[in-house]
Amino acid sequence: MKTSDDWAQQHPALKLLILFGSRARGDHDLNSDWDIAFLSDPDPKKISPWIPETDLLLTLSEHGQIPGGRIDLIDLSTCSDILTHFIAHDGQLIYKREPGEFERFRQQYLKAPAELKQYRQTQRAKVIQALERWGA
Repeated sequence: MKTSDDWAQQHPALKLLILFGSRARGDHDLNSDWDIAFLSDPDPKKISPWIPETDLLLTLSEHGQIPGGRIDLIDLSTCSDILTHFIAHDGQLIYKREPGEFERFRQQYLKAPAELKQYRQTQRAKVIQALERWGA
């Protein structure tokens, strides 16, 4: 895998790169994909003229020796709060631009058990309402 200097040079807007999901937890199998989350600097001067996700995907495929079709790339600036929580909870750091970046991310997005319980209750209520509307 690339060194921090390599990532910084090739992807100057990249702030964080995190492996999450089954491969981060260690419960993957041979058919499991690679779930990778990234956070980029919104500064347009640092962003590639091409689609940044495409450049990142190509780098991961080439240097990580992962087939491109087996990588799910998630932009942390646009994903849901609950997905961000699980990335913070289970994620393994691949790259950080600055010291403490990953720790700050985890502090900001990890939810307390009470918050998770409330989220589950809210989602359950929504499912029940939808089932009732459908007459189930």
